[in-house]
Amino acid sequence: MVLEDEVYSALAEHLEHMPVGFPPSHEFLEILRLLFKPEEARLAARLLCKETPIPEMAAELGMPEKELQGLLDAMSSRGLVYKEMRDGVARYCLPSGPTGLRDAPFWTGRDAEAARRLADLWRRYFYAAWGKEIADRELPLMRVVPMEEDIDETAEILPFETAKELLERSTFRAVVPCACRTAAAYAGGGCEHERENCFRLGSLGRSLVEQGIGREISLEEAVRKLEEAHEAGLVFLTENHQGEVSTLCCCCSCCCVYLRGRLELKFDSAVSTSSYLARVDRESCVGCGECEERCPVGAAGLDEHELARVERRLCLGCGVCVPNCTGGAIALRRRDETTLVPTWEEFLDAMHRK
Repeated sequence: MVLEDEVYSALAEHLEHMPVGFPPSHEFLEILRLLFKPEEARLAARLLCKETPIPEMAAELGMPEKELQGLLDAMSSRGLVYKEMRDGVARYCLPSGPTGLRDAPFWTGRDAEAARRLADLWRRYFYAAWGKEIADRELPLMRVVPMEEDIDETAEILPFETAKELLERSTFRAVVPCACRTAAAYAGGGCEHERENCFRLGSLGRSLVEQGIGREISLEEAVRKLEEAHEAGLVFLTENHQGEVSTLCCCCSCCCVYLRGRLELKFDSAVSTSSYLARVDRESCVGCGECEERCPVGAAGLDEHELARVERRLCLGCGVCVPNCTGGAIALRRRDETTLVPTWEEFLDAMHRK
């Protein structure tokens, strides 16, 4: 038992020092015990987030290639390690995203009893330490992207700024259950929003499908799911950098760890707003209150004249308030100070600075 404690403590220390780390806590050690067998934890403590071919990894770790690949394949089948086949050679790495280890058990839907235990541990860990790690950042890890249809037709739309464009640009599309809503449900909370609308794109999406975790999805079905999520009032979040992204989430303020980081933990840097702001045409407003009902962060509401108003400081620029506006009085217009999307290099640099 003492030896096992040392194995999991070593893995916890290794993960603590990742660019987006996992601060030490009793909850996190218990999470690792549920996720990894001792021999897997011992190996994971030596892995990096950089994809490495199996022959090179075996030489670096001093392990027989067949034994190493067996352990890695077992972990990758559960989403704990990412595997990519390139030129006939398997490459492996630890999940590089901040929620990779958290998401994996809830993507697969396997072993519900263990998943429920994990859900409660992650909930407690979020408030104890992990929420601050992912939400209190110099540069937010995630950013809001609106639907192009909600943007005022006179506004300039730059690349990487809208949700459909991210799907269209992607080389591969997969869909998995929303880990945030699934975990919240297992922990005894959550909401009734659709769960199968968490998109994993590019090489990550392909890897999940190959492991039987995700489902490949056509562009047409992905866009349809996106439109349904928008109509339901969900907010679209993606990684906060230019270029092809690996994640496009349909988020709700009651379950999403990033939106909860902003609303519950009060970290304004939990998510980066879009480059747009909801603006009200007061002459068209009929005072229906739909914007107040739908706004996920309490930025929209009715003033003393029973007309819609938007608090700019709070507005995410998500466009959730636009489609159900009875008078068609709300549209997204470009902010006075544009929220520039960082380059991949800027994003990586900020991740290492925290």
